[in-house]
Amino acid sequence: MPILQVTPENNRQLQNIANALAAAKKVVVFTGAGISTNCGIPDFRSEEGLYSLIKAQRDAVPLGAISGRTIRKSSSPPSPSTKSKSIPPSIPNNVKGKDLFDAQLWKDPISTSVFYTFIASLRQKIHEEVKKATSTHRFIKTLRDSRKLVRCYTQNIDGLEAMEGLNTDMTQGKGSRTRFTKKSMEGQRLPSRTQPGADLDGGCEVVQLHGDLRVLRCTLCQQTCEWEDRHSTRLLAGKAPTCQLCAAANQDRQNRGKRGTKIGSLRPNIVLYGEEHPSADAVGDITASDLKMKPDVLLILGTSLHVHGLKTMVREFAKAVHARAGGKGMVIFINLTKPSASVWKDVLDYWVSMDCDAWVHSMRRHRPDIFQTQPRLSMQVMKANDKQIPKAVAHGIVAAKPSNDKENWMTGSVSSLQKSTQPRVLLTPKKKKPLENRSAPAGKGSRFGLPSSPQKDRLIPDHSSQLLDQLEEVACTKSLAKQEGRTDETSQLPTPPSTGHRGYKRSLAQNYQDICETPSKKRRKESVDVWQD
Repeated sequence: MPILQVTPENNRQLQNIANALAAAKKVVVFTGAGISTNCGIPDFRSEEGLYSLIKAQRDAVPLGAISGRTIRKSSSPPSPSTKSKSIPPSIPNNVKGKDLFDAQLWKDPISTSVFYTFIASLRQKIHEEVKKATSTHRFIKTLRDSRKLVRCYTQNIDGLEAMEGLNTDMTQGKGSRTRFTKKSMEGQRLPSRTQPGADLDGGCEVVQLHGDLRVLRCTLCQQTCEWEDRHSTRLLAGKAPTCQLCAAANQDRQNRGKRGTKIGSLRPNIVLYGEEHPSADAVGDITASDLKMKPDVLLILGTSLHVHGLKTMVREFAKAVHARAGGKGMVIFINLTKPSASVWKDVLDYWVSMDCDAWVHSMRRHRPDIFQTQPRLSMQVMKANDKQIPKAVAHGIVAAKPSNDKENWMTGSVSSLQKSTQPRVLLTPKKKKPLENRSAPAGKGSRFGLPSSPQKDRLIPDHSSQLLDQLEEVACTKSLAKQEGRTDETSQLPTPPSTGHRGYKRSLAQNYQDICETPSKKRRKESVDVWQD
């Protein structure tokens, strides 16, 4: 099936994509460097990406071990746009950018030193210049808050997803499968419901396929530690910090009179080309679980799909999306770079040739309900002023409770106000419950005023609510007559409903039975509900 190209002017197809995204219940997202370019972070393969900027540098540091040949200086001066980019000056101009992200660089100490300087400078640039994430990052968070996001797999190492509150901890696992059930969709997204094991536990919401710049990893013991400023100072100088855990273990053995052990060095916790992910088992378990979730939509944002491992994952998820009943699944590729038709013609459904943030803004115009999540109510006690409390008391909304300060009790807080308890009759349904059949001596009737018979007892209606309404009406009439200065002798208290003549005490149940038990109703044998105040 050919890939359908969607341009910014094609509003009809953009509306179709927005409708499919709004109707989707489970969405999987793959992201690349293209979603972070609007923050000032360069991508890799574009004209102004990292690979082009590294190639344009004019430093004379030899990196012959990386490329396998002699490096020569370039005589062409860098472009003005290149000078303005914050790229370390220790990278030579004619070194391929991919060489700085290949595992072969560990074989040469000079290339390793340049790699440390480059990554430390990139991290410093992100921390100093990036203050907030892009609209695409916030859109991914919106999918999470609306309970549509199954998982986000990212190739980025900038960690901007964590800035928006998305969980990037791989130890949290795949999360709870019950977060997509109808019962879990109800109610607010409270912190108690997102704890591990709760119904809305999403586990690791963002899987960082290429690592991150938040921690450092030891090359020997593989333990991680936080990336601190003292580490950045040494890495910017092209030197690796020492692993404190290995140093402590070596010192402990020497104190016990044993032979010392080797001390490892710290490196950035990113995955280079040719390396295995340190949490490969966890990534495999999460991927297998997400494939079983049968997602509705697969979004691919800001990546050129050149990495082999990512291409394999995209194909597997696209197969799961297209396998849905009715063929309603949709795979959407959003990027300015055109995908290869010969490689992706049976995988991708749409190619949206737009900037990722521009596409998110178009989705907001076409379907604003996608971005409407249930707000979290923040309850707080506010102090009322002198005008609010008398008005509330005058309208009978609340009754003021005086504080210990009798002079300034009207300036108390709203928490000192209590709702007025007006005497009102509320009718609530009561479950059907037959009366207890108690026998009485022959010829005298039962305890409830009924003659003893094997007939089943009927339910007795309650007229207390009608009686209270009549009492209230009489009280109102008397108060009006008193105000006008006249006495109304006709206003009398109502009498309870009659129970029959004196000779044979007919109960309420018998009177009600004579009225309600018509032949048709006797045949149906319907029971009568009791409403009790």
